[in-house]
Amino acid sequence: MLKANFDIVPEMRDAEELRNSQLLIEVGEKMFSFVIYNKDQRRFVGLRQYNLDYTPGKTMLENLLEIITNDELLQDAYKEAFVIYNYTDSNFLPEKVFHIELNQPVTEIVYGNAKKGLLLSEKVIGFKMYNIYRVPREIHALLQRKFASGNYWHYNTLLLNDGQMQTSPNEQVIKMVMRAEQFLVAVFNGEKIQLVQSYAYQTPDDVSYYLLAICSRFNINQDKVTLIVSGLLDEQSRLYQELLKYFLQVQWDRMPESVKMDAAFAAYPNHYFSPLLKMALCV
Repeated sequence: MLKANFDIVPEMRDAEELRNSQLLIEVGEKMFSFVIYNKDQRRFVGLRQYNLDYTPGKTMLENLLEIITNDELLQDAYKEAFVIYNYTDSNFLPEKVFHIELNQPVTEIVYGNAKKGLLLSEKVIGFKMYNIYRVPREIHALLQRKFASGNYWHYNTLLLNDGQMQTSPNEQVIKMVMRAEQFLVAVFNGEKIQLVQSYAYQTPDDVSYYLLAICSRFNINQDKVTLIVSGLLDEQSRLYQELLKYFLQVQWDRMPESVKMDAAFAAYPNHYFSPLLKMALCV
């Protein structure tokens, strides 16, 4: 069985608490994660994260099936289950021009038609626009069978619904979520969203190049913009030091003080998992 690369689960678990908790699942091209959140107590009970990288002789679907079949925490019955798709084929359309018949042409114009996935769309909370996205059909079918009563969202949709971030008019903010070989950027100007885009990278210089290009494109002052960073990144890393070369207002993403975390989370910085944890607060 595939082993979790992050296993933040208390050794002693209360079965009754699990039954009264929410299960929030994130699945993407290379990663599968889930969070257990007790909404009544506003407390995070646990988290696991697996890599879905290629395994000789196994497809991504087979790896995912192995995890959801054998992980003991995924066999419990939860109060609610939510599935968040973190696939890059995602586009935003203004509400006034959105129509479900545009899902396919808009997606294929940007991402091509080589992949024949399932097209979904949803209203973005707090913004007058819709998110159109594509997910592997067989992955969606598997998760529907396993979590029949689940609710489905896209990662980019919920990333924008951050109750902590209250920007003033004309204040510019860049939210950045770091992943292995990829990072996601959301650019805000006051209450307006200007960009949500994923970028592949190989070196820290690549990340700087994209961020500086974004600043140039949207007339962003590098000295004044707030750069909020989350994901698997540390202060000692070369990438973080690269960010400090070009941006004066760099800060780690943080969780609301009113939220409680199980003691097992203390071994890791909050910003490692803050985007996904915050999504549990708003679904």
